[in-house]
Amino acid sequence: MADNEWKGASFKQDEDHSAETAKLLERVNATTIPVLLRSSNAKLDEIVAELLTLEKVSRLGGDAASTKLLAVEVLRIYRTQKELELMLETLDMLMKKRGQTKQAQSAMIAECTIVLTDGSLAKEKQEEVLERLAYVTENKIHVELEHARFTIELATLHEAAGRKRSACDMLRTLHIETITNMPRLEKLEALNQQIRLCLELEDYDHVPLVSRKINHRGLGRDEAQQQKLKYFDLMRAYYAHKESFFNVGRCWYETYNTVKSADDKLSALSNMVVHYLIAENATAKEIEDLAECTAFAPVTKLHDRVAALSTISEKLKSDLEDIPQLYALLQRFNSIELIQERVSSEVEVLCQTHPELAPYPARQELLSNRCSEHDIMVISKFYTRIPLRRLAELVHLSPEHTEMFIMTMVTNKTFYAKMDRVDGLVVFEARKNTMEVIASWNDSVERSVALLDKASHLITKERMLHNLVPQKVR
Repeated sequence: MADNEWKGASFKQDEDHSAETAKLLERVNATTIPVLLRSSNAKLDEIVAELLTLEKVSRLGGDAASTKLLAVEVLRIYRTQKELELMLETLDMLMKKRGQTKQAQSAMIAECTIVLTDGSLAKEKQEEVLERLAYVTENKIHVELEHARFTIELATLHEAAGRKRSACDMLRTLHIETITNMPRLEKLEALNQQIRLCLELEDYDHVPLVSRKINHRGLGRDEAQQQKLKYFDLMRAYYAHKESFFNVGRCWYETYNTVKSADDKLSALSNMVVHYLIAENATAKEIEDLAECTAFAPVTKLHDRVAALSTISEKLKSDLEDIPQLYALLQRFNSIELIQERVSSEVEVLCQTHPELAPYPARQELLSNRCSEHDIMVISKFYTRIPLRRLAELVHLSPEHTEMFIMTMVTNKTFYAKMDRVDGLVVFEARKNTMEVIASWNDSVERSVALLDKASHLITKERMLHNLVPQKVR
């Protein structure tokens, strides 16, 4: 090969300083340093300088193993001699050195972490050490797990000291969901802590941003059941603030599917039914938009309030029979009959005794309103138009209250209705133009012809199977 070929390349020959390192570490280490300090007039920095000199030679020579041993021993000496400030300054210096390997950096961080677990630090000093370690490990992908743990522990100290805002801001800077080597349970606990702080600080805009980082697969593992219960307990508080009671009920559904105790399951089921009863009448898309959460399991996905009441009444019938008062009320809501007058006493008792209703007058009013809305919906199925006064009599409300309910339900797109104030009528059927009438008639004719064709085919098939010969019509 020509002499000038590859002249721009740099091939660094690895050096081996293991023998020198072993010899020096045998003489200068954390165990022998007290003896060296007593037997000589040298200062601690002068003794450590020997290790740092060889560390530099090893690092620039590419001897990663020796560099790691020497750097860690320097920090261990400072740690055992209680020179924490020197230890942190040396760590910061060594982490920035040219050619420092990732293995050496990880080992140095692990060595300095020992001071946080040996119980030798006061809280104020522990907070200072955590701040320095979090700063040193910031933006280094190979120690991102350590950086996250330092930040979480520091946030916990800030919260204990009453500085919740700074604790929340610290956790916001972390991207816990992207740390692949962090244990799953540790991730869930950190995210739950962040959601809790946001709720306590009334930072409701940030809650859904954190909640989306958790999915139902992570919560579905057996070892994550406690974290799952905590997560949905926090999300219930968020949805209750948003007055999205359908999603509160869905959170209780998740709790019902998670807890093992019979009493806990019955309590969760009772709370779930109550929140589905007072839930808003919204479309499936509106409900999903309000959910702002990806941790709901598919089994708890229900399209709307009507579907939810019907589904849980069928699927959970055996457990619902243990709470007869709520089960009877649920059956009333699933029926096509007027219920306001029949369930008024039951609703009043439920509002006074149920823990999810008694302390909340607004929820009690919602339950009463849902009874009236149910009656109006039933009447809309049997009438295309009805006088407002007659409608008010049927639902046991004043005409003014009835009109208010209709306006609210139309605004929420629960059903179609139109007020004819001149004649005092409520019209439940939208007026169709000529083309819509023709299209409706055409669809009806097509369905009728299809039924006749199917019936004719079945009759012919039956005759062929039984070899029947129709008698001639005289």
